[in-house]
Parts: sequence; C-alpha cells; structure tokens
Amino acid sequence: MKQLFTISLLSLLFCSCWHSSESTDSSEDEVVEDSIEAEEDSLILFEEEVVPVSADELFDDFFFSFTTDQRFQMQRVKFPLKCKEGQDELVISREEWKEFNRFTTQEFYSVLYERESDMEIQKDTAVNEVSVDWIYLDDDYVERYNFVRSQDGQWLLLDFGKEETSATPYASFANFYAKFASDSIFQRESIQFPLHVVAEEQSDGDEGGEAHLSPDEWFEFRQEMPMPEGVMTNINYGQPSISQNRKILLVEGMSNGLYVKYKFDRTNGKWRLYEIEN
Repeated sequence: MKQLFTISLLSLLFCSCWHSSESTDSSEDEVVEDSIEAEEDSLILFEEEVVPVSADELFDDFFFSFTTDQRFQMQRVKFPLKCKEGQDELVISREEWKEFNRFTTQEFYSVLYERESDMEIQKDTAVNEVSVDWIYLDDDYVERYNFVRSQDGQWLLLDFGKEETSATPYASFANFYAKFASDSIFQRESIQFPLHVVAEEQSDGDEGGEAHLSPDEWFEFRQEMPMPEGVMTNINYGQPSISQNRKILLVEGMSNGLYVKYKFDRTNGKWRLYEIEN
C-alpha cells in the first residue's frame, strides 16, 4: 500500500513543473510592441521557410509552435481571416491580427473530456480538423477558432466565430465552473470531501501516492494548484461531448511538464469535484 503524502509533498508533486515555468521574460512586451515586419525578421523558429514535417504530425506539436513563435504563426493564418458572429461576417487583415491575436504565450491550456480513454485522440496523427474554444466564463460567450490540415499536410487557422456559451454542448459544466472558480463558498459546497488526490509515480523517481483532503487542507492545497479562472480553453480534437453528467478538466502546460486532471460528475443536477490526478 502506497504511503500517504502530506499536503506540502502533494503540492510539490503537482506543482514543481508549474513553478519552473514562471520566470519572466522582459523582452516579451518589447516583441509585442514591434511591428509585424520586425517580428518576422527577429523571431525565427525555423531557419528556412520549409517547416519540418514533425511540426505538423500532431496538432499539439503544431499548436506549441503556433502560440510561441510569431513568425511561424503568421505563416499559418489564412489571411484575410474570416470571423462569423451570428449573421454578421467580418475579416481581419494581417495588420489587424497583431492587436486581436488571442494566441500569445500561455502557461497552460485546458481540455474537456468525458472519459480517460478519449484522451488518446490527442496522439492520433489522422486528426485533420481541430477547434480551440476560448470560453469567457464571466461574459457567457465563446470564441471558436477552427484549424484544418491542408493538402500538403500543414495545419492552418482557417476562420473563427463567436457564440453564446449556452449554444455549446458543455454549457452546463461551463456555467457551473464559472461559479466554482470564483466563489469559495460555492466551491466548498461543490467538492466531495474527503477529496481523493492521486499523484502518479514520477520519472525522476518520486513514488507518488494518495491522500484524502479535508476542506481546510483543500483550500491550502488550492493556493498552489493551476486552475483556469475567468477564461477557460477547450481544444476539441473530435472527442465526444454528449454527457451532461461527467467531465474531466485536463490542465496541460506548454512544454513545462504540467499535467493535472480534475474529475467532476453530476448527481441530482449538482456538479461536484470528486478527484484530482496528475
């Protein structure tokens, strides 16, 4: 039987990679303020125009480059970029994209699943269409960005649109999570205590372990946990989104080793967090 971990050790297990990504790059603001032409000249991810095939095999590999290198990003947006909002349609030029761009460097992204087996789709090289939702929890709307793989195998941002959160298949959970993330009293009422926490064995030799947290232990532990607040993303690779009674919120870091699963279910119309696993 695995030895139970203390709160401090659990925090280290879950968050060691998280904290390693928090250094500040003082040049980031300068890059944003430069012209697009200057960015394309100075921010070079690939020395040649020909992008390695490996950058497009998996959407996740492409997405990392797309969100961290502006020169690469500008090559992979189909300009003028179409935007649909209800019956209205507008276009965003290359110059306007600089101000509108949502895909700046992120420390983590989140994905919604219903079953752990569905997570295998992230590794499927046959996936040719992916949408990335920016879910504005406080404002009750979603921006959906549609990516497609072109005939020559390159991922491209094709278009995007806006819709109300209520029109999405995850509306019930998103409405619940908006309050869960912002209201500590509601959060406490929406957790199954003692909360089961599982830390898997780590590649560096840490044995992992399990614990069951009381409400006070949870709120201490929560201070160190990466969870979306205000805005949540959902990357749709084609995983099912039909159940209104279970959700796995996967929080995954951008090349920093972060990988945490928050497991929720709904009983008698009430959502609750019942397990955390990394």
